[in-house]
Amino acid sequence: MKKIFLQIGATRDGQNPYCAVAKREGYFTVLAETDDFVDYQSLSLRLPFDRIVRLNRPENPREVMQAYLRAGLLDHPQVVLAGFEAYNASAGRVREMLAGPEAAGCFIPLDKYAQRMALKKGCAHFPQPEFRFFASPLSILAARDALLYPCVIKPVDSGGGLGVWLVADARQLDLTINKLMDTLNYGGRTFSGFIVECWLAGDEYSLQGVVHNGQALALTCCKKVIEQNRDRDGCVNFYESGHVAIAADALPAAFAGMMSRCCETFNYRQGAFHIDFIVINGMPYFLEMGFRLSGLGVTNLVQEVTDIDWAEVAFRIEAGLELPPLRYGAQPRAVGQLRL
Repeated sequence: MKKIFLQIGATRDGQNPYCAVAKREGYFTVLAETDDFVDYQSLSLRLPFDRIVRLNRPENPREVMQAYLRAGLLDHPQVVLAGFEAYNASAGRVREMLAGPEAAGCFIPLDKYAQRMALKKGCAHFPQPEFRFFASPLSILAARDALLYPCVIKPVDSGGGLGVWLVADARQLDLTINKLMDTLNYGGRTFSGFIVECWLAGDEYSLQGVVHNGQALALTCCKKVIEQNRDRDGCVNFYESGHVAIAADALPAAFAGMMSRCCETFNYRQGAFHIDFIVINGMPYFLEMGFRLSGLGVTNLVQEVTDIDWAEVAFRIEAGLELPPLRYGAQPRAVGQLRL
């Protein structure tokens, strides 16, 4: 039987490190992605997969499996992972379908609101910004006089910063809501809801790591370079323009406690993760957790700082193989990268 690795969605930074690991391990590599994105990314780079399966909705697990079988791939994939955040839940559902009804339940990633509520219920004093859920942009607008400004609006199920806005006051809210009304999620979907949270002024960080048999292991801690962009209408959004990474072998106790609390609360027991948070007076305030490798080339930073191949470790965990020893490089160093 042929060993097959299925990746749902190409990475947006063009790295696709899972594919490189899978090929070294002797897998036939398959990418499930939309026509439009394959054509767009192929203008500037060659996608390294052995087979590309084109479909309309990678976020739909049934459509993924139908397209996979229509492509003549009759052997089930042994490893299924998402290359992009918007398709993480789809990858979880595909793994669940392949495992069959007798298998233990597979992990399905929680959206941003579900993460916040799980932490709030599990530990009411866990540090995170005050937040409220809204079903639609119009419902946010209806609550304009009850919001605490400045605030951040973010869809609960988007990725890559899509639909995230900073709102300074009620007057700016009208323009921002107009933007959200004209914005669709990846694949032309509507967003399933929104969080409006208090904006916190502090330094933003992220942890990169893996979970193996329920044990969370941090690899690096990155300080983020966050830019604010004001468009011609005066609306403000964010984008990450860089990271400065250090090895996380001597993680502050508050950071390590947050990492453990998140993995336990979300019942995340295996795979890669990153956790975004803001630090104010030494205290980390949770923002969100991604159940995947980071984008923007951060996988390269992890290896430069630690001498550990983050993608290889995560892939081996998902494939049920033995976890390789995690030995940090002898020389501690910080490595940064900026996107221009």
